[in-house]
Amino acid sequence: MPPLAARAPQRSPSRRSVLVAAAAAALLTACAERTTIETFPPHHRLRPLQHGVFLPHGPGDGPAFTAMTGAAPQWILLFQDWAQEHPPLGALDAVRAQGATPLLTWEPWRAAAPGTVPAAAAHQPPFALTRTLAGDHDEHIRRWAAALASWGHDVVLRFAHEMNGDWYPWGTGCHGNTADQYVQAWHHVHEMFAAAGATEVRWCWAPNIPAAGEGTATAALADYFPGDDVVDLLGIDGYNWGSSDPSFSWTGPAELFGSGLDELRGLGTRLPIMVTETASAEGHGPGQSKADWITELFDYLVDQGDVRGVIWFQEHKERDWRVNSTSAAEAAYRQAVAGLR
Repeated sequence: MPPLAARAPQRSPSRRSVLVAAAAAALLTACAERTTIETFPPHHRLRPLQHGVFLPHGPGDGPAFTAMTGAAPQWILLFQDWAQEHPPLGALDAVRAQGATPLLTWEPWRAAAPGTVPAAAAHQPPFALTRTLAGDHDEHIRRWAAALASWGHDVVLRFAHEMNGDWYPWGTGCHGNTADQYVQAWHHVHEMFAAAGATEVRWCWAPNIPAAGEGTATAALADYFPGDDVVDLLGIDGYNWGSSDPSFSWTGPAELFGSGLDELRGLGTRLPIMVTETASAEGHGPGQSKADWITELFDYLVDQGDVRGVIWFQEHKERDWRVNSTSAAEAAYRQAVAGLR
Protein backbone atom coordinates (compact mmCIF):
# COMPACT_ATOMS: atom_id res chain seq x y z
CA MET A 1 0.00 0.00 0.00
CA PRO A 2 1.70 3.21 -1.19
CA PRO A 3 1.46 6.99 -1.06
CA LEU A 4 -1.35 8.53 -4.09
CA ALA A 5 -6.54 10.34 -11.49
CA ALA A 6 -10.90 11.61 -15.56
CA ARG A 7 -12.43 9.21 -17.47
CA ALA A 8 -12.48 8.98 -21.29
CA PRO A 9 -15.79 8.23 -22.95
CA GLN A 10 -16.32 4.60 -23.88
CA ARG A 11 -18.39 3.45 -26.83
CA SER A 12 -21.43 1.63 -25.50
CA PRO A 13 -21.82 -1.96 -26.70
CA SER A 14 -24.77 -2.87 -28.86
CA ARG A 15 -27.87 -4.44 -27.36
CA ARG A 16 -26.95 -7.71 -29.05
CA SER A 17 -23.45 -7.74 -27.53
CA VAL A 18 -24.90 -7.06 -24.08
CA LEU A 19 -27.32 -9.98 -24.42
CA VAL A 20 -24.55 -12.27 -25.63
CA ALA A 21 -22.37 -11.26 -22.69
CA ALA A 22 -25.25 -11.86 -20.30
CA ALA A 23 -25.87 -15.32 -21.70
CA ALA A 24 -22.20 -16.20 -21.48
CA ALA A 25 -22.02 -15.01 -17.88
CA ALA A 26 -25.07 -17.08 -16.95
CA LEU A 27 -23.56 -20.17 -18.56
CA LEU A 28 -20.26 -19.75 -16.74
CA THR A 29 -21.97 -19.18 -13.42
CA ALA A 30 -23.81 -22.48 -13.77
CA CYS A 31 -20.50 -24.35 -13.69
CA ALA A 32 -18.99 -26.01 -10.61
CA GLU A 33 -17.84 -24.62 -7.28
CA ARG A 34 -15.07 -22.57 -8.87
CA THR A 35 -15.61 -18.84 -8.58
CA THR A 36 -16.33 -17.49 -12.03
CA ILE A 37 -14.34 -14.47 -13.12
CA GLU A 38 -16.33 -13.56 -16.19
CA THR A 39 -16.02 -10.70 -18.62
CA PHE A 40 -18.27 -7.71 -17.94
CA PRO A 41 -19.12 -4.97 -20.44
CA PRO A 42 -17.67 -1.59 -19.45
CA HIS A 43 -20.79 0.42 -18.71
CA HIS A 44 -23.63 -2.09 -18.54
CA ARG A 45 -23.69 -3.80 -15.17
CA LEU A 46 -25.01 -7.34 -15.38
CA ARG A 47 -24.46 -8.27 -11.72
CA PRO A 48 -24.38 -6.32 -8.46
CA LEU A 49 -21.07 -4.79 -7.48
CA GLN A 50 -19.40 -7.04 -4.91
CA HIS A 51 -17.61 -5.82 -1.81
CA GLY A 52 -14.70 -7.19 0.18
CA VAL A 53 -12.37 -6.30 3.00
CA PHE A 54 -8.87 -6.57 4.35
CA LEU A 55 -8.93 -7.35 8.07
CA PRO A 56 -5.54 -6.80 9.79
CA HIS A 57 -6.09 -9.57 12.32
CA GLY A 58 -7.24 -12.08 9.74
CA PRO A 59 -10.48 -13.63 8.52
CA GLY A 60 -11.50 -14.55 12.04
CA ASP A 61 -12.73 -10.96 12.33
CA GLY A 62 -15.03 -11.47 9.36
CA PRO A 63 -18.21 -12.16 11.38
CA ALA A 64 -17.69 -9.00 13.45
CA PHE A 65 -17.19 -6.95 10.27
CA THR A 66 -20.36 -8.48 8.83
CA ALA A 67 -22.30 -7.62 11.98
CA MET A 68 -21.00 -4.04 11.88
CA THR A 69 -21.70 -3.41 8.19
CA GLY A 70 -24.79 -5.58 7.81
CA ALA A 71 -23.48 -7.53 4.80
CA ALA A 72 -20.96 -10.34 4.59
CA PRO A 73 -17.95 -9.54 2.40
CA GLN A 74 -17.76 -11.60 -0.77
CA TRP A 75 -13.98 -11.20 -0.94
CA ILE A 76 -11.42 -11.25 1.85
CA LEU A 77 -7.97 -9.87 1.11
CA LEU A 78 -4.93 -11.53 2.70
CA PHE A 79 -1.21 -10.74 2.62
CA GLN A 80 1.69 -13.18 2.80
CA ASP A 81 5.37 -12.48 2.27
CA TRP A 82 8.09 -14.88 1.15
CA ALA A 83 9.37 -15.35 4.68
CA GLN A 84 6.51 -17.84 5.05
CA GLU A 85 7.47 -21.21 3.62
CA HIS A 86 3.91 -22.44 3.15
CA PRO A 87 0.60 -20.92 2.08
CA PRO A 88 -1.77 -19.93 4.92
CA LEU A 89 -4.19 -22.79 4.26
CA GLY A 90 -5.96 -22.34 7.59
CA ALA A 91 -6.74 -18.71 6.77
CA LEU A 92 -7.89 -19.68 3.27
CA ASP A 93 -10.21 -22.29 4.78
CA ALA A 94 -11.57 -19.66 7.18
CA VAL A 95 -12.36 -17.35 4.26
CA ARG A 96 -14.14 -20.14 2.39
CA ALA A 97 -16.13 -21.07 5.52
CA GLN A 98 -17.57 -17.54 5.47
CA GLY A 99 -18.70 -17.93 1.85
CA ALA A 100 -16.10 -15.49 0.55
CA THR A 101 -13.39 -15.81 -2.09
CA PRO A 102 -9.82 -15.47 -0.79
CA LEU A 103 -7.68 -12.92 -2.60
CA LEU A 104 -4.17 -13.75 -1.43
CA THR A 105 -1.55 -11.06 -1.97
CA TRP A 106 1.77 -12.88 -2.41
CA GLU A 107 4.65 -10.50 -1.78
CA PRO A 108 8.20 -11.48 -2.82
CA TRP A 109 10.07 -9.91 0.11
CA ARG A 110 10.33 -10.07 3.87
CA ALA A 111 7.54 -7.76 4.93
CA ALA A 112 8.50 -4.58 6.73
CA ALA A 113 8.15 -4.59 10.48
CA PRO A 114 5.72 -2.05 11.97
CA GLY A 115 7.33 1.37 12.07
CA THR A 116 9.96 0.54 9.46
CA VAL A 117 10.77 3.36 7.04
CA PRO A 118 9.27 2.24 3.69
CA ALA A 119 12.36 3.17 1.68
CA ALA A 120 14.55 1.06 3.94
CA ALA A 121 12.10 -1.82 3.86
CA ALA A 122 12.09 -1.82 0.06
CA HIS A 123 15.88 -2.11 -0.06
CA GLN A 124 16.10 -5.91 -0.07
CA PRO A 125 18.49 -6.92 -2.87
CA PRO A 126 17.73 -10.67 -2.57
CA PHE A 127 14.23 -9.88 -3.86
CA ALA A 128 15.21 -7.81 -6.88
CA LEU A 129 13.52 -9.08 -10.03
CA THR A 130 16.88 -10.25 -11.40
CA ARG A 131 17.19 -12.66 -8.47
CA THR A 132 13.76 -14.16 -9.15
CA LEU A 133 14.67 -14.54 -12.82
CA ALA A 134 17.97 -16.16 -11.86
CA GLY A 135 16.06 -18.90 -10.03
CA ASP A 136 17.08 -17.92 -6.48
CA HIS A 137 13.54 -18.45 -5.21
CA ASP A 138 12.47 -21.39 -7.37
CA GLU A 139 12.35 -23.86 -4.49
CA HIS A 140 10.08 -21.54 -2.52
CA ILE A 141 7.81 -20.94 -5.52
CA ARG A 142 7.51 -24.66 -6.26
CA ARG A 143 6.69 -25.40 -2.62
CA TRP A 144 3.83 -22.91 -2.68
CA ALA A 145 2.58 -24.14 -6.05
CA ALA A 146 2.54 -27.76 -4.88
CA ALA A 147 0.78 -26.86 -1.63
CA LEU A 148 -1.96 -24.88 -3.35
CA ALA A 149 -2.36 -27.61 -5.97
CA SER A 150 -2.83 -30.18 -3.19
CA TRP A 151 -5.24 -27.91 -1.31
CA GLY A 152 -7.34 -27.90 -4.45
CA HIS A 153 -9.72 -25.01 -3.77
CA ASP A 154 -10.34 -21.73 -5.50
CA VAL A 155 -7.94 -18.92 -4.62
CA VAL A 156 -7.06 -15.72 -6.43
CA LEU A 157 -3.33 -15.00 -6.16
CA ARG A 158 -2.31 -11.34 -6.34
CA PHE A 159 1.39 -11.69 -7.09
CA ALA A 160 3.85 -8.77 -6.68
CA HIS A 161 1.23 -6.01 -6.65
CA GLU A 162 1.83 -2.26 -7.10
CA MET A 163 4.85 -2.99 -9.30
CA ASN A 164 4.69 0.54 -10.76
CA GLY A 165 5.85 2.06 -7.46
CA ASP A 166 9.16 2.15 -5.62
CA TRP A 167 8.02 1.02 -2.15
CA TYR A 168 8.59 -2.72 -2.74
CA PRO A 169 11.81 -4.47 -3.81
CA TRP A 170 10.13 -5.79 -6.97
CA GLY A 171 8.93 -2.31 -7.94
CA THR A 172 10.21 0.09 -10.56
CA GLY A 173 12.81 2.35 -9.01
CA CYS A 174 14.29 -0.37 -6.78
CA HIS A 175 17.40 -2.37 -7.69
CA GLY A 176 17.23 -1.29 -11.32
CA ASN A 177 14.01 -3.25 -11.87
CA THR A 178 12.34 -2.72 -15.23
CA ALA A 179 8.84 -3.33 -16.53
CA ASP A 180 10.18 -6.00 -18.89
CA GLN A 181 11.82 -7.84 -16.00
CA TYR A 182 8.54 -7.73 -14.11
CA VAL A 183 6.71 -9.36 -17.02
CA GLN A 184 9.40 -12.03 -17.27
CA ALA A 185 9.23 -12.71 -13.53
CA TRP A 186 5.44 -13.08 -13.71
CA HIS A 187 5.76 -15.68 -16.47
CA HIS A 188 8.52 -17.47 -14.58
CA VAL A 189 6.32 -17.87 -11.50
CA HIS A 190 3.18 -18.68 -13.48
CA GLU A 191 4.95 -21.47 -15.39
CA MET A 192 5.99 -23.19 -12.16
CA PHE A 193 2.41 -23.12 -10.88
CA ALA A 194 1.19 -24.56 -14.17
CA ALA A 195 3.81 -27.32 -13.96
CA ALA A 196 2.62 -28.15 -10.43
CA GLY A 197 -0.96 -28.55 -11.65
CA ALA A 198 -2.25 -25.65 -9.53
CA THR A 199 -5.31 -25.23 -11.75
CA GLU A 200 -7.50 -23.72 -9.02
CA VAL A 201 -5.19 -20.73 -8.68
CA ARG A 202 -6.36 -17.65 -10.55
CA TRP A 203 -4.05 -14.70 -11.12
CA CYS A 204 -4.75 -11.08 -10.23
CA TRP A 205 -2.45 -8.42 -11.69
CA ALA A 206 -2.80 -5.26 -9.62
CA PRO A 207 -0.85 -2.02 -10.24
CA ASN A 208 -1.21 1.11 -8.17
CA ILE A 209 -3.18 3.97 -9.69
CA PRO A 210 -0.98 5.66 -12.31
CA ALA A 211 0.62 9.09 -11.88
CA ALA A 212 0.13 8.89 -8.14
CA GLY A 213 2.94 11.25 -7.27
CA GLU A 214 6.48 10.75 -6.10
CA GLY A 215 7.58 7.13 -6.16
CA THR A 216 5.26 5.99 -8.94
CA ALA A 217 6.68 5.13 -12.35
CA THR A 218 5.72 7.20 -15.37
CA ALA A 219 5.56 4.12 -17.63
CA ALA A 220 2.14 3.09 -18.88
CA LEU A 221 0.46 0.25 -17.03
CA ALA A 222 0.49 -1.71 -20.30
CA ASP A 223 4.27 -1.97 -20.05
CA TYR A 224 3.89 -4.14 -16.93
CA PHE A 225 1.03 -6.31 -18.17
CA PRO A 226 2.05 -9.98 -18.54
CA GLY A 227 -0.79 -10.83 -20.96
CA ASP A 228 -4.35 -12.10 -20.70
CA ASP A 229 -3.18 -15.70 -21.16
CA VAL A 230 -1.61 -15.58 -17.69
CA VAL A 231 -3.92 -13.09 -15.94
CA ASP A 232 -7.53 -13.74 -14.89
CA LEU A 233 -8.42 -10.56 -13.05
CA LEU A 234 -7.22 -6.96 -13.30
CA GLY A 235 -6.77 -5.18 -9.99
CA ILE A 236 -6.02 -1.59 -9.09
CA ASP A 237 -5.15 0.04 -5.76
CA GLY A 238 -5.79 3.65 -4.77
CA TYR A 239 -6.36 5.68 -1.61
CA ASN A 240 -7.71 9.11 -0.76
CA TRP A 241 -5.03 10.32 1.63
CA GLY A 242 -6.94 13.45 2.55
CA SER A 243 -5.63 16.97 2.97
CA SER A 244 -4.15 16.98 6.48
CA ASP A 245 -0.65 16.54 5.02
CA PRO A 246 0.67 19.19 2.57
CA SER A 247 1.94 16.37 0.33
CA PHE A 248 -1.60 15.23 -0.42
CA SER A 249 -4.95 16.66 -1.43
CA TRP A 250 -8.51 15.43 -1.11
CA THR A 251 -9.23 13.19 -4.09
CA GLY A 252 -12.70 12.01 -5.08
CA PRO A 253 -13.28 8.45 -6.34
CA ALA A 254 -13.72 9.38 -10.01
CA GLU A 255 -10.54 11.46 -9.99
CA LEU A 256 -8.68 8.78 -8.09
CA PHE A 257 -9.57 5.81 -10.29
CA GLY A 258 -10.67 7.28 -13.62
CA SER A 259 -7.39 7.31 -15.53
CA GLY A 260 -6.31 3.95 -14.11
CA LEU A 261 -9.54 2.28 -15.21
CA ASP A 262 -9.08 3.82 -18.65
CA GLU A 263 -5.58 2.34 -18.87
CA LEU A 264 -6.83 -1.09 -17.80
CA ARG A 265 -9.57 -0.97 -20.42
CA GLY A 266 -6.97 0.15 -22.94
CA LEU A 267 -5.23 -3.21 -22.55
CA GLY A 268 -8.00 -4.59 -24.77
CA THR A 269 -8.46 -7.76 -22.70
CA ARG A 270 -12.08 -7.37 -21.55
CA LEU A 271 -11.02 -9.02 -18.29
CA PRO A 272 -13.04 -8.00 -15.23
CA ILE A 273 -11.57 -5.45 -12.86
CA MET A 274 -11.38 -5.30 -9.08
CA VAL A 275 -10.50 -2.34 -6.93
CA THR A 276 -8.21 -4.50 -4.83
CA GLU A 277 -7.37 -1.90 -2.17
CA THR A 278 -8.99 1.38 -1.31
CA ALA A 279 -9.96 3.56 1.63
CA SER A 280 -10.27 7.22 2.55
CA ALA A 281 -8.86 9.41 5.26
CA GLU A 282 -11.18 11.54 7.32
CA GLY A 283 -11.90 14.98 5.91
CA HIS A 284 -10.52 18.13 7.49
CA GLY A 285 -11.86 20.86 5.21
CA PRO A 286 -15.04 22.12 3.56
CA GLY A 287 -16.66 19.45 1.38
CA GLN A 288 -14.32 16.78 2.72
CA SER A 289 -16.47 14.13 4.34
CA LYS A 290 -15.31 10.53 4.52
CA ALA A 291 -18.94 9.43 4.75
CA ASP A 292 -19.74 11.26 1.50
CA TRP A 293 -16.59 9.82 -0.11
CA ILE A 294 -17.76 6.29 0.68
CA THR A 295 -21.16 6.99 -0.89
CA GLU A 296 -19.50 8.52 -3.96
CA LEU A 297 -17.14 5.54 -4.28
CA PHE A 298 -19.91 2.97 -4.46
CA ASP A 299 -22.08 5.14 -6.73
CA TYR A 300 -19.12 5.62 -9.07
CA LEU A 301 -18.11 1.96 -9.18
CA VAL A 302 -21.67 0.73 -9.69
CA ASP A 303 -21.62 2.76 -12.92
CA GLN A 304 -18.45 0.94 -14.06
CA GLY A 305 -19.97 -2.28 -15.37
CA ASP A 306 -16.64 -4.07 -15.80
CA VAL A 307 -15.63 -3.47 -12.18
CA ARG A 308 -16.61 -6.64 -10.42
CA GLY A 309 -15.96 -5.51 -6.86
CA VAL A 310 -14.17 -3.27 -4.38
CA ILE A 311 -12.10 -4.21 -1.33
CA TRP A 312 -11.85 -1.87 1.65
CA PHE A 313 -8.60 -1.66 3.63
CA GLN A 314 -9.94 -1.86 7.19
CA GLU A 315 -6.93 -0.80 9.22
CA HIS A 316 -5.77 2.17 11.28
CA LYS A 317 -2.33 2.55 9.73
CA GLU A 318 -0.87 5.65 7.99
CA ARG A 319 -4.37 7.08 8.33
CA ASP A 320 -7.43 5.76 10.08
CA TRP A 321 -8.70 3.93 7.02
CA ARG A 322 -11.42 1.99 8.84
CA VAL A 323 -15.03 2.31 7.73
CA ASN A 324 -15.95 2.80 11.40
CA SER A 325 -13.50 5.65 12.04
CA THR A 326 -16.61 7.75 12.63
CA SER A 327 -20.24 6.83 13.12
CA ALA A 328 -21.13 8.77 9.95
CA ALA A 329 -18.60 6.84 7.86
CA GLU A 330 -19.84 3.55 9.28
CA ALA A 331 -23.45 4.44 8.49
CA ALA A 332 -22.51 5.44 4.93
CA TYR A 333 -20.67 2.16 4.34
CA ARG A 334 -23.52 0.13 5.80
CA GLN A 335 -26.02 1.89 3.54
CA ALA A 336 -23.78 1.51 0.47
CA VAL A 337 -23.27 -2.25 0.80
CA ALA A 338 -26.93 -2.80 1.68
CA GLY A 339 -27.82 -1.24 -1.66
CA LEU A 340 -25.70 -3.80 -3.55
CA ARG A 341 -28.00 -6.72 -2.78
